[in-house]
Amino acid sequence: MVLTGRILPFVESRDTLPQMATITVRRFAISLEPHEVVDFSSDLGSFAEVFLELGFEQVSTYTFRYADAECMIKTELKRSQDGYYLFAFVQAMDEHAYRLREVAEAFDAHVVEGARVPA
Repeated sequence: MVLTGRILPFVESRDTLPQMATITVRRFAISLEPHEVVDFSSDLGSFAEVFLELGFEQVSTYTFRYADAECMIKTELKRSQDGYYLFAFVQAMDEHAYRLREVAEAFDAHVVEGARVPA
């Protein structure tokens, strides 16, 4: 699989991508608070460093992606007044939230299901 800076990857062969087209995608936030979305004051470079250590690939300035035979995870950083909100989209056959625990722990944060940017 060859990833480009676009939202969707360019695929040289359909055999290289996990077959997940009909599996639901769930949205989560990684937040400093367990029950609400709170932004991080970290700089962009510190996010990249953590994601690369976790095996994610940076596909654009604010997007990181991980994929294996069982799941695909896309994370997006959204600018806030003080830093960045961190959202994750998970596509997997099984329970989704546990897949993000390792990501949340790497940021000393929590997984918040179905979260949106605060108004």
